[in-house]
Amino acid sequence: MSIADYFVALQAGFDTVALRPPSAVQGELARLKAQPQSMRALTAWCLGGAVPSVQERLAVAALRGTVGSEPAALTGWAEAFARHMDGGIRLDALPTHAAGVAWRIQAKLNDARPWRSRRPDDPWDAGWALSNPPSLRRLQTDWMPRRATLVLADAADHVALRLALAALWQRHARFRHPVRWLWVGGGADMPAVPGQPVALFQLAAAAPG
Repeated sequence: MSIADYFVALQAGFDTVALRPPSAVQGELARLKAQPQSMRALTAWCLGGAVPSVQERLAVAALRGTVGSEPAALTGWAEAFARHMDGGIRLDALPTHAAGVAWRIQAKLNDARPWRSRRPDDPWDAGWALSNPPSLRRLQTDWMPRRATLVLADAADHVALRLALAALWQRHARFRHPVRWLWVGGGADMPAVPGQPVALFQLAAAAPG
């Protein structure tokens, strides 16, 4: 990385044209703790081939809820998991605004240090892939991850979003950081990019109250 690249990395921001940041959901920690196996499995999938160095630049998976469960419950769990990965939950738990600013600055400095190995607790970027024309155009043409990135993709928008995924797959060898694309919802026939395996994760049924 050149000095110019270093300063570019310091200045890079979250791309809100391509991705919508995950929203805080009520009881997000309780949601995650209610699905410990799913949380461990998805975290391992994100980190596999990503830590300490990039071995797998793009991986695809699908997350599904239990039969008969409300789609909103699955979406809420995915939002909470994304905020776990991007550090949003950690950031909200810090005691002061100054502590939050310091945490953000340290994350930016770490992003710009190419000699530093990625660590499991480093914050990722995370957000929902959008299917409006400007967002699809960005994903299909010039979007590049500024740091390790988890992309949530609504399976209801798979017709539009799979074109974006196909474009990312075509150029993923140029990614400096790992990208994990997670379809949220959908059935067993979720289409895959040719040559790209899709891992499957499913939330466990809620224990009877």
